[in-house]
Amino acid sequence: MTVKLKQEAAQALRQGRPLLQADDFMEEVFFNEGDQVYLTDSKGDFLAMAYLAKQNKGLGWVYSYQRDQVLAPSFFKQIFSRAKAKRQDLFDDELTTAFRFFNGEGDGLGGLSVDVYGDYLLIQWYSLGIYAYRASIVEALKEVLPACRGIVGKNRFQSQDHLASEWLAGEEAPEHFTVLEEGRRYVVRLNDHWMTGIFLDQREVRTYLQSELAVGRRVLNTFSYTGAFSVAAALAGASQTCSVDLANRSRDLTEEQFAANGIPLADQEIYVMDTFDYYKYARRHDKFYDLIIMDPPSFARNKKKVFKVNKDYPKLVAEALGILSSQGDLVCSTNASNYSLAAFKSDIEKGAKKAQRSLRLIQEFKLPGDFPVPAHSPESDYLKVLIYRAD
Repeated sequence: MTVKLKQEAAQALRQGRPLLQADDFMEEVFFNEGDQVYLTDSKGDFLAMAYLAKQNKGLGWVYSYQRDQVLAPSFFKQIFSRAKAKRQDLFDDELTTAFRFFNGEGDGLGGLSVDVYGDYLLIQWYSLGIYAYRASIVEALKEVLPACRGIVGKNRFQSQDHLASEWLAGEEAPEHFTVLEEGRRYVVRLNDHWMTGIFLDQREVRTYLQSELAVGRRVLNTFSYTGAFSVAAALAGASQTCSVDLANRSRDLTEEQFAANGIPLADQEIYVMDTFDYYKYARRHDKFYDLIIMDPPSFARNKKKVFKVNKDYPKLVAEALGILSSQGDLVCSTNASNYSLAAFKSDIEKGAKKAQRSLRLIQEFKLPGDFPVPAHSPESDYLKVLIYRAD
């Protein structure tokens, strides 16, 4: 099947943008999930090969600029081999055993990602279209990474006909096991809902926190999940860590991470509560911190309120600054792809103004090297971490 693109979409594709949107097409396109198509400009000149699939980001992905290239086992082996070569330093690093092996469109094929967790692989499928090629993809992964003991897949698309997660090859991983990240030990679970216990894209931030920010300081980790940042801070020699998360499981999971690293719980506080409620509690009890980490979800709802990151970040910053010591550091993070860096910075400044504090940017992080993104694809370059020092 041949699909013609509008002039603007064709130009974006020529510049390297791989994502296809519904309004890119000159005519409405009817397709089956995973259909491979020829893309042409309005004049009929060939542009690229793509596959079509419905997902949150759009309606398909360019996968090759070579005419007649098909999604065959040989193609998957080629792109996985290239991804492995790019990450050979991580494979050789004995202190890091969890990282992104294949980052979708950044490695040449949008719609899926593959992560290494020790001896196991985790594939995340983002559309039924790419899921249709799972047998060939799994075989290619087994060939390129023969030391892999097992592969699990998680379906990030909505379908009543497919399991949310499934073991695809090899042996099942233990219910939970430990991986390494720059020497830090983290307990992970590959078959437990969407999340595994650690966000791999924050590796460089945790390392910076451990090496540069946390030693001897009182550290507050909000929206703490399993306490991965708290572990890095404690290993650095923080005088105290405090982890705050609303999820009931967060206490047990955070204590588990501390135990995996041999960190005594005596100097580690854990609160199961809403972050804004904790800010109020801290003010009432004269609790102040030298380093506050804020990495909230893009959207969250509890019985009392709804949190939207691009609406509520100014308030989050303002209230954090109310319990941040002079010359304290604020780690501001978001993974919202629809939240631009400019808007993010502006909202942080609004929060500082409301708190009547001045901030100085001291460090900035984006996605690490194992999370490559294509040019002209802002929705793929989602992570923004800004570290400020307050007056």
